[in-house]
Amino acid sequence: MGHRPPEGRVAADVLDADLSDEDAEVLDAVLSPGADVDEAEERHQVRQLNMAMGSTLAVVVVFMVLSAMFGLESTMDDAASGGDGDQVVDFLWGEPIYMPRHEECIDPDNGQDPDYIGYGVGYEPSLSIDSQGNMQVTAHKDLRWGGEDSPIGIIDGSPPGLWYACSDGDSTSWDYWASWFWISTNNGSNWTHGDSFDPTPGNMLTANYLAGGSECLGDEGDIAVDANDVIYYLDTTLEDNWWHRFTAGGESYEMGSCQRMNTMAADDRPWVSAQGDGIIHYLGNSGASPPECSLDSGRYWYYHSEDGGNSFSQCYSMPGGWSTISSQRHGSYVFVAQENADSNSGYVHVRISDDYGRGTGPSPSDGSWQDPIDVGPRTGNCPEGYPVVNNNEGGTVAVVWGDCPNGGTGPWEMRFAISYDNGTNWSSWNVTPFERGINMYPFVSISEDNLVSIAFYGIDYDQNNSEDGYTAGKHWYLYAGALWEPQENDTWEFGIADMTPLHTVTDYEESNGDVHALHDFFETVLGPDGDWIGIAYQQNVGQHPFEANEEQRYIKFVRGEIIG
Repeated sequence: MGHRPPEGRVAADVLDADLSDEDAEVLDAVLSPGADVDEAEERHQVRQLNMAMGSTLAVVVVFMVLSAMFGLESTMDDAASGGDGDQVVDFLWGEPIYMPRHEECIDPDNGQDPDYIGYGVGYEPSLSIDSQGNMQVTAHKDLRWGGEDSPIGIIDGSPPGLWYACSDGDSTSWDYWASWFWISTNNGSNWTHGDSFDPTPGNMLTANYLAGGSECLGDEGDIAVDANDVIYYLDTTLEDNWWHRFTAGGESYEMGSCQRMNTMAADDRPWVSAQGDGIIHYLGNSGASPPECSLDSGRYWYYHSEDGGNSFSQCYSMPGGWSTISSQRHGSYVFVAQENADSNSGYVHVRISDDYGRGTGPSPSDGSWQDPIDVGPRTGNCPEGYPVVNNNEGGTVAVVWGDCPNGGTGPWEMRFAISYDNGTNWSSWNVTPFERGINMYPFVSISEDNLVSIAFYGIDYDQNNSEDGYTAGKHWYLYAGALWEPQENDTWEFGIADMTPLHTVTDYEESNGDVHALHDFFETVLGPDGDWIGIAYQQNVGQHPFEANEEQRYIKFVRGEIIG
């Protein structure tokens, strides 16, 4: 689906061109909000007035032309009535960038495609941004590309064996022992490894866990930034978690030795959020009751820190299915979006704390968390279909999720819910992008002036004028779209953000109904001023050297300038 230019933007260009100096001074006077109104609100007022005036002018011009041609008669009020076109924005997409490897760790004989040997192999990227626009990305390593056996053989029962990082002759795609951690301090133009994430060659037995930084063995992680722009990077080892702290956008490592969380007995998909001065929220997917939390049960467990991750409250259960968490950086609100149960159908609910998530000490306790609020239905269980929640500082909170009423190979649907009062009142509706297709892992971001973006991995079954469904040869693409202040039943327009296909459906995937080639999720951010979007995502390339029916997996970043 293509973009249509926002009607307000096109007309505003005409309006600006026709304004006299005197008219411009009057308009400036009208739009000057005073010193007590912040910049985001000023931009919002300017945009709303420009859209209103511009849309009216555009309609009048068109009406005058049509009247001259066909003798039409109508009132200006009739001509000026419109829909939600003013809310739609376009993106001007930049050149996608691959996440780099350290030059000294590149091995032409390690099995990577020759055109990609300088890039890090990974999947499921997490993306964060600070108030200055500095960004951080972490990604899951390809565990089968670090050695012949499992790095946790004693735990998972597989044969223990050596794993390698940045070692000649060992076919590794790893540069260091921690999970990937990249930073950009120039709005995504260039990416490098964060401070203290240097090459750490050797095997698992020689990795120095007391050294900190890149030598803390990790599998996958998540990143959050608090109100002081302190960056908290959690990296799970499956049986526990390591914590890393950075400042200066990731250029200054603030820790010495590896800091173990000492909480959950096991964890798979960690989610992290932060706010205020060192308040951290950690939502862990255990899948079972941790032994120290025997009085409660459930898949997800919430942990709370107010000292920058040095210590955590323990064992607050949040029963339900797949889940994510977000929080205000400067305010007191915390939000958890969650499937109501591990079930094929049901609904998505939101848990809310207006007190920084406090009161969640030793179970059982509901602390400051309100009763869950139902925000929309689930009519089919999508593979790893996390309902994603995000928010801004002004009270806007939104949730987006994929829905699979027709099974895993579709056609899928996509649902969206939004509140403009910190979750007290909600609007929810179907925002499905394709008549027939898959919209997987949608992610939502919100600017301070209420630009709401959604991105997802998608297959349009009707691509290439096809009338079949999930078949070999169909391409997965990265899609994105955005609206200003979406209201119930507004229509989203999604376009392709990266014209290179992320993956092409194989014969094996068609015959097995396998839609998991791009794994479990990816993430987006909006720039501090809400004028660009950044997306970290996965692209599959070539045949995997060690796995049948799998491809090499690489992390990319693309930035889109917002037009309108």
